[in-house]
Amino acid sequence: MRVLESPLDSKLAERATAELLEALGEEKVTTRRAILFTYSGTALPLPKTMPDVVVRPKTVEDVQVVLRIADRLVVPVTPISSGTLEPSVFPRAGGIVLDMYGMDEIVEINTDAAYAVIEPGVGIGKFVRAIRPHGFRATLGSYPPGNSVLGNYHLKGHGSHRASGIDSEVLGLEVVLPDGTIVRTGSKAFEDRYPGIGWHAQWGPLPDLRGIFLNACGTLGIITKMAARIYALNDVQALPVMGFDSYGDAVEFMKVVSRANLVEHCVTWHWGLYTIMNILASGGNVEDSSDYLKIFMTEPWEHPGDRPYCLTLNIMTGYEDDVDTHTRLLEKVAKGLGGRPMNDELVERFPGTWDYFKTHGIDHEPCTHFMKGFGLGYGFMHILYAEPKDVVPLERFGLEFIWNRGLQYGTTYYSHCLDQGRSIFLRLTPFVDPVDEAEHEKALSIYHDYIEEGMKRYGASTIRYDGIVNYVDRAGGFGELLKRIKKAIDPNNILNPGLKMYEGGW
Repeated sequence: MRVLESPLDSKLAERATAELLEALGEEKVTTRRAILFTYSGTALPLPKTMPDVVVRPKTVEDVQVVLRIADRLVVPVTPISSGTLEPSVFPRAGGIVLDMYGMDEIVEINTDAAYAVIEPGVGIGKFVRAIRPHGFRATLGSYPPGNSVLGNYHLKGHGSHRASGIDSEVLGLEVVLPDGTIVRTGSKAFEDRYPGIGWHAQWGPLPDLRGIFLNACGTLGIITKMAARIYALNDVQALPVMGFDSYGDAVEFMKVVSRANLVEHCVTWHWGLYTIMNILASGGNVEDSSDYLKIFMTEPWEHPGDRPYCLTLNIMTGYEDDVDTHTRLLEKVAKGLGGRPMNDELVERFPGTWDYFKTHGIDHEPCTHFMKGFGLGYGFMHILYAEPKDVVPLERFGLEFIWNRGLQYGTTYYSHCLDQGRSIFLRLTPFVDPVDEAEHEKALSIYHDYIEEGMKRYGASTIRYDGIVNYVDRAGGFGELLKRIKKAIDPNNILNPGLKMYEGGW
């Protein structure tokens, strides 16, 4: 594991640290190397870099102080929340790491308008426990309870309510710019003139600036508050699971049921992934040990023979009569496509998998099942999304491409239906040895080539900036406009410059 020293001039770092200590005090500012090391990177197989100083603000005013000092001295600032798994939290330019996890207040739970206002340090576990007594739940991803809600939602990750057509869990944002200016989006934009106005509307009479801060990875401003959608628990929670013998049949099923508004969300799991999940959730104590061999010896595009090629989970809530009727319709649609109901078989044959599905889709609780997989190696995530007609051949191409290039350790995937099947999200996940640097280099090369081929051959797009591929220069006029926005907002380029989002990547 390589850990690079900060490239920032040491005299400049000392001056910035002195000013930060004077303004905020030792309880919020540290240069202890043992602590700095913990902020040098994440579990991603990429070189880490030591920051010069870490600041943990408690208020918006603290954030303004940090940014004004950094902007005046031209010192890089890398913001993080829970700081997990994203290249955006690597402080490759050195300077200041701004740890927002200390701002952990749930500011408001608005049950009338069904949103909550939260700070960056609110974890998904804390969030769901706070809103549940009010009769609400939140969108969940495959991350554990301590992960920042804001950190994940702002990166356009795809959670558990997207098949219905909802664009984002983010209604509005409060953002601090490098000069200390506070920006609020949507209906809250008028707060200064009309105090007390709510966050209920994503848009207003002016252009929707919310979107430029989503996926920006802290390069355009520091998000200090988010208004997030929350969803009624309703009377009944249900999770009918259907099995299919091909990915194409599962994609067609997701299109049909989402466009008929039969489900809130649906997601398809490849046989390798739901088999791995059963092993992980069972603590390795599985009745049939041949599952280990099946995962690591079978070519992943081949049918496993004794179980469906993939499972489609259907998240549903509502009145009991309505849910029962929709479940029968789901079974009818599945059978028409050659599929079958799988709930009883799952409980009997794959109890660990069912436990994860139930925790996520019925109990609406974050869980740690996925994280146990990192003992097998880092799950290097190849994410593309494409139109339904293109994602089916992309699935076969991707599995063969990654496997034949040498990443054969548990290559598998899951796949979300987005916006009533207008786009299908496909996340391929081969496991990579966490300490083998040669394998890291190979994995990065495979990742780069897979993204390129997926975009070129199948009209796919990736979902968020990865620090590896130069997306800005490939985006034509859009990329040029983005560079101009960056220059206008952050002329000294202090906000996460090490990510090099606007310079073509690392």
